[in-house]
Amino acid sequence: MVDLLLVTDPPEIRALNEDPGVDRKFLPRGPLVNQLIAGRIWRWFEIKGEPLPSLAPRADKLRASKQRELARALDPASGKTLWSGEQISKLASFVRGRGTNESAAITIQEIVGRQFDPQYRADQESWQAAALIDRFREGFSPLQIVWQITGRLKQAFALLIRRAKEDRWAMHGTAIGVHGIVRAIGRMRQLRAEPHAGLLSIDAVLGRCLAPPARVPRTIESNVPFGTGELRPGTLAILKLDNGEATAPGGEAVFMAGHWNSCPAQAFVTALLQEVWRRSLTEGA
Repeated sequence: MVDLLLVTDPPEIRALNEDPGVDRKFLPRGPLVNQLIAGRIWRWFEIKGEPLPSLAPRADKLRASKQRELARALDPASGKTLWSGEQISKLASFVRGRGTNESAAITIQEIVGRQFDPQYRADQESWQAAALIDRFREGFSPLQIVWQITGRLKQAFALLIRRAKEDRWAMHGTAIGVHGIVRAIGRMRQLRAEPHAGLLSIDAVLGRCLAPPARVPRTIESNVPFGTGELRPGTLAILKLDNGEATAPGGEAVFMAGHWNSCPAQAFVTALLQEVWRRSLTEGA
């Protein structure tokens, strides 16, 4: 029924992720559950037959080229204006305890979307669509069947694809990547409420607020050594990145820094969080 491996040990995760026999091809093969997962990925997480960047194969040259291009474009050191003072003030106010999580999330979604389209518009509808997709990515559940039968899930994907103007990278950022920033801002709000929060270094703040994705899927494409044996082609490996521990601000697990699948938004995300934290300590003090 299933050929699946859950990997939680950081050295094993690192070794598997770097092994050339481990990829993200998601071909419909192997046991029934493996085929269902692969089919689910190809049905929902693609645009015009091409997968979203976080699911693109290792050898995809366009993925690699766009990854480098985005890393340069999203680097605050380039001098490009990546967000407005008003947006930072809204998020800083949220961190200080004012406003709702949804209003902060909408602001973050719009900041992310405007890295790809200066006219990108985020609102309650677009954020709720992204939140639904995030819940859909958590795994199978009876409720998800209802979403599919009623068309709610299809409508959410369609809305965000339209807002992204069918750009796969914009879609990934505003539907999937945005959640990591939203959760970090939520943790920052909790941290800001602590009595001595203002004494923390910015690295300590980032270490307590940033967290990697809970889990990411990989496919085994050739025999891969693992433990005392080896993994067979067709096996689905789930890398559990979030072990609940505090991370370094540039943590390898958070952005997969230094790996083939590194997140091009590392400098962007860390700079955004730093700016929001600093503003939360000064405005309204």
